[in-house]
Amino acid sequence: MAPVNLEQLFEKDFPLANNTILTVTEVPDCEEQLLKLLERAMLRGFDNHARLTQIQLPMERFPDLDSKFWHVPIEDCGAAQVLRFFFAAPQPPAH
Repeated sequence: MAPVNLEQLFEKDFPLANNTILTVTEVPDCEEQLLKLLERAMLRGFDNHARLTQIQLPMERFPDLDSKFWHVPIEDCGAAQVLRFFFAAPQPPAH
């Protein structure tokens, strides 16, 4: 998925006041691109006070990837062959 398209999805999803699951159907081809995408998702969640709580991805395509990305658990998506980001409901910023 092109970076611009992903940013547009984040813009649409984060105004929601509940838990959000973002599904990316075009998984990056290489681990380097995947790690950049995971980092962007995690940082975007922080920016919107919506903590990234889980990642699902096709583990057979990325066998060297650990079971966690920073503190976020990574699980296999199974036959779906997609990338899913699970974000907790946005928390209001502390005053």
